Amino acid sequence: MTTVAELTIDALRRLGVDTLYCLPGIQNDDFFDALVDARDIRPIVTRHEQGAAYMAMGHSQVTGAASAFCVVPGPGMLNSTAALNSAYWAGASVLGLIGAIPTFLAGKNIGTLHDLPDPGAILRQVTKHTGYVSNGGEAAEEIQGTLDALVTGRPRPVTVEIPSDAWSGDVDGRLSDPVAATSQLDTAVVDRIAAVAGSAVRPLIVVGAGAYGASRQVVELAETLEAPVFTRRQGHGVIDARHRLWVPLTVGHVLWADADVVIGVGTRMEFPLLNWGTDDDLSVVQINIDADELDRHGIGTIGLHADAAQGLAAILEALGDHSRTRPDRTDELIALRASFDEKTSHFHLQKTTMRAIRDVLPDDGVIVEDVTQMGFAAHLFFEFRHPRTFLTSGPAGTLGAGVAQAIGAQVGAADRSVLGVIGDGGFLFTASELATAVQHDVPVTILLHDNGAYGNVKRIQEERFGPDRTIASTLRNPDFVKFGESFGLQTLRADTVDDLRPALETGFGHPGPTLIVSPLGDVPSPWPLMRLPRVRGRSRKPTTAA
Repeated sequence: MTTVAELTIDALRRLGVDTLYCLPGIQNDDFFDALVDARDIRPIVTRHEQGAAYMAMGHSQVTGAASAFCVVPGPGMLNSTAALNSAYWAGASVLGLIGAIPTFLAGKNIGTLHDLPDPGAILRQVTKHTGYVSNGGEAAEEIQGTLDALVTGRPRPVTVEIPSDAWSGDVDGRLSDPVAATSQLDTAVVDRIAAVAGSAVRPLIVVGAGAYGASRQVVELAETLEAPVFTRRQGHGVIDARHRLWVPLTVGHVLWADADVVIGVGTRMEFPLLNWGTDDDLSVVQINIDADELDRHGIGTIGLHADAAQGLAAILEALGDHSRTRPDRTDELIALRASFDEKTSHFHLQKTTMRAIRDVLPDDGVIVEDVTQMGFAAHLFFEFRHPRTFLTSGPAGTLGAGVAQAIGAQVGAADRSVLGVIGDGGFLFTASELATAVQHDVPVTILLHDNGAYGNVKRIQEERFGPDRTIASTLRNPDFVKFGESFGLQTLRADTVDDLRPALETGFGHPGPTLIVSPLGDVPSPWPLMRLPRVRGRSRKPTTAA
């Protein structure tokens, strides 16, 4: 026999988790007592529950493996849900260990410490699986189901609630290594995709985070079809941006207008499908491990339910029956990229900042973007060279996640340089976690751009309503240099792009955390380059929206 607490520690080991982001509390005391003896699992105590969950998200995103956090119920759980929502949309395999009130008080709504009428109802909105352990007898089955759900299908968070009086309960069952549920590859669909792709004259490939483990296959498919490759946000680095077939988003928009086949790999594709348009002359292929994404918009997508690497390998093999010589598109794409560079020349500060970061950041270095002007610029102007080197909250668009997310990413990628690109509007959301970075010797570098405003909000107000109609978007900030120094951080100031290079070099070479404060004036809006107009008619309207 073992206890539920010991069984839960075994669950972490079976997931390969060696770091637990946590904030202890009374409902989880028995679990943390057991954790004292688990010398192979490092607890990183955070200053806020949202910090713990954001760190777990960043850790999973950078490694592609499972990560975990532990918090108390009620306010602790609620504080973590913004991060769970972000992990849900950004594709992070996060296990949340959520304490619960005693079983004999559950659902009675009497106002015991950290009470909620139905916490599971909240957790089910931000996870793909939520478990509950009411006693030791069902613990093994419930926790096993949670582990299996975590490794099955699209990477998304799972949680399990464990009441305070269940942790010390005896367990009869045992855990096994988690097993992912799999589906049979539909060879008829593979052959159909191969036929459609093989006959394409102007094919195009869109990649997302689901393609991170399929870089080799994506490159091979692109070169076989002479198909340009682009992404909206989360597929950066799947194909090296220096590859002749890689194109930025706006060039993808140009090519979308007369593409005859578009192949989506590990992406929801909602952005081009809903905004750029489709018609009967465009065949859309979707390869996704999430069956719900195969034809979500009801436009007749040819959908293959498969892991990206597995699906592409099968398609590449089947393409042998449909091979033909294709004209080299290198010169065409060089011209389109040159046009993009010319049309975006007014983004001088954003471009030079991205070049400065690229010059100093190692090839496998990681950028974590918060919702900020320079983060948006990175989508368009940074030269990503490897998968999992651009971490984001994805469609959740979570302002303020970046500092904690970057700390978790740095722990997960201990031998790589991690740079959080943060604006002053989002910085203070999780800036308290700089204390966590100092306490645990996490050598993350945070680049803080300070423009004294929620810059994106303020610009939109000015553009829509006039410069005299801004409201609740201007900020009065602390002295960020003194703020950083008060934590014991190495804190630097970079007033110009020329100052930024040596500051980054110093930060990446420092054994502890570094904060670089950089004042930022007005910069051009990137949104005209992202919110691009429809270029095709639509003969069939989507049945749902993503």
